[in-house]
Amino acid sequence: MADNYLENQYEAYLARKAAKERQKKLQFQRQLKAYKERLAREKSGGNSAPE
Repeated sequence: MADNYLENQYEAYLARKAAKERQKKLQFQRQLKAYKERLAREKSGGNSAPE
């Protein structure tokens, strides 16, 4: 019984870990997409900072 309990706890831990990794990856993809869109807007808009 104890072995089954530990196995279940470990499986639950792995599921939480995988969910956290997926969330982190999705967040990175969203940030990357927003960054690329911002670069495209700046490039097409001709906004150049005075130097």
